[in-house]
Amino acid sequence: MNTNEFKYGSVLKVTRYDTEEDIEKHFSLMRDCGMDTVVIWPAAFWWEEKKEGYPFNTGKMILRKAEQYGIRVIMELAGQLSVFEYIPDFMMKKEFHPTKKDGSREFGQNSFGYLSYFNPEVNELICKHFEKTANAYKDFPSLIAYDVFNETMFNSYDKYTIEEFRGWLKEKYGSIEHLNEVWERTYSDWSQIEYEEWKWMSVAPEGDFGAFRKASIGRFLKKWCAAIKKADTVHPLIADNIHSMVSPGCCYERPQDDLILKEVADEIGMSFYPKQIRGTMENALRHEVFDSFYTASKRDGFYISEMQTHIQALYNPTTCVRPYELKRWCLEAYSAGAKGLIYWMWRPFNKGLQTMGRGLVDYKDRPTERYHLAKELSYIFERYGSLTPIKSKIGILFDPVCDDFTRCFARSYGLEEALYNQSIFGAYKAAFDLGVKADIITLEEVGNYEAVVLTNNLVIDDKRADIFKNYVKNGGKLIIDGRFGVINDESLVNRDLPGGKMNELCGVDYLDSDYEQLDFTYNGIKIKGYYMRDLVEVTTGEIKGSFDDGRCAVSRIKYGKGEAMTFNTMLWYGYAKTGDGSILSLMSDIIAEYGLTELKYKGDVSVKVAQNGEKYLFFVFNYTDKPQKVEVTFRDITFDAVVASNDSVIIEKDK
Repeated sequence: MNTNEFKYGSVLKVTRYDTEEDIEKHFSLMRDCGMDTVVIWPAAFWWEEKKEGYPFNTGKMILRKAEQYGIRVIMELAGQLSVFEYIPDFMMKKEFHPTKKDGSREFGQNSFGYLSYFNPEVNELICKHFEKTANAYKDFPSLIAYDVFNETMFNSYDKYTIEEFRGWLKEKYGSIEHLNEVWERTYSDWSQIEYEEWKWMSVAPEGDFGAFRKASIGRFLKKWCAAIKKADTVHPLIADNIHSMVSPGCCYERPQDDLILKEVADEIGMSFYPKQIRGTMENALRHEVFDSFYTASKRDGFYISEMQTHIQALYNPTTCVRPYELKRWCLEAYSAGAKGLIYWMWRPFNKGLQTMGRGLVDYKDRPTERYHLAKELSYIFERYGSLTPIKSKIGILFDPVCDDFTRCFARSYGLEEALYNQSIFGAYKAAFDLGVKADIITLEEVGNYEAVVLTNNLVIDDKRADIFKNYVKNGGKLIIDGRFGVINDESLVNRDLPGGKMNELCGVDYLDSDYEQLDFTYNGIKIKGYYMRDLVEVTTGEIKGSFDDGRCAVSRIKYGKGEAMTFNTMLWYGYAKTGDGSILSLMSDIIAEYGLTELKYKGDVSVKVAQNGEKYLFFVFNYTDKPQKVEVTFRDITFDAVVASNDSVIIEKDK
């Protein structure tokens, strides 16, 4: 697959009622809409006549027709409906279904047909089927990729999964004695480990199980990918998640880990559904979702494997998608590094849970206003191809281990489980609301940024401490808030608080915690604290702000060529929950003091910058009901523009 070209198309869910003429009609309409790619689901057609080539003859016909119309095909091998994919009903066994905690079988799984993937018979059937599928389709010129697993999902407590978990633990801890030390248990053999919920003495068992469940997707997906590559080493493999693991509403329990997915598949994709019955995803959150997924792609670019097109289902009118909404979502993804965009879906469902839902064409295959918008966008994607977002100066760290352990502590007491993710979003949203680009980053990327935000980073071990100390020593700037470095990666409280072996970068000694008198003064401005505060004694730090009772609220340490600033309350979690203006002012002061932006603009709009060859592309989003004038300055480029109400435009400038 040529990664420089932008792949543009839609999912065509093939039904048993479709004829060759129907397929041709759809491909003709897709070409008229400017599309060059189609995702075909399912990839096996068990309703076919049982003759030579079964169950792939329909797929071969589709690939031939696609070639005639100049359309490239991605075959979706697993889309959560196993009875139409790798294990049809006539091959199903009761023991293939997942097992609940109580030992009973789970049928249906909330309408998604995942199975007990560590069951060796299930895994063998999947691998053999995928290999057969690749052998059937690999030589067709129109084929460009396989989507191996759409919207990853798995949750089973069967005997095969517990064996896999035990093996994972053995790889992690090496010896049962080490596991006993961390878990506070008394096992004598790995076989004694079951699905534990005890966490009075240690949250590590629950944290490990959460981490294993995320890792499990990669463990069985790796086998599936290997089976396909036995037959076809040419075509790349795609796997998809929903939204981003970083966002507050991430699908942690599915489970979801975008970083693991990228390690296993050649390309990663995202299902994006910002308009649900409960409302539309806010602007800053959409941008964070896309930016986070770009990070997970290792900044190589990602696919929108499913972009919401319209009403979810028959009785869900509030999920109706307006053309201007669809345009802004597509351009937001494009500006953030999407290198392909596939709509979900081409036509509405004519049967099932989502009857009359979705579609760029209507139930009679007539083009809709969203079809015409999609055609308008095709000219943009064809002209510019895939883009590279401009790197920011400020990074906000996401650490999956902090996420795992924070959830353990929070859920035990009925607190907000996504507290860590909300904190990250609060920092991102504060920058976004000020018109400043902030990148979501991983530990490996810390050294690439002038300033790094560590918000509610609960876990600091020796490895993390060394990374951050070296970063500051070499001139980096750390902005720290919330519960920082309380435990190491084995859930043991660090000897020195806050920060463990990074305590010298905080310049204070932790004494206690409190929930009152959270407001503090910084640079002469009163700032709203949130949720809690740490009561500390200043050791080597410089006090930069005080709570109302005179205690240290902000400390700063010069260290090597850089510095670290610590806020002893949950600053960005507070902004995510309240949007308080004083916290926004604080972010503005920090950005100004450290010079963390190259892009400046005036006007009630949002601006993103990407590049392609010798061009900068400025994406200007007007989220208001009135036309907006904007003045933009980026490096040595300055220009004015007017953007119509609820519109999104691209302005091209030479580098």
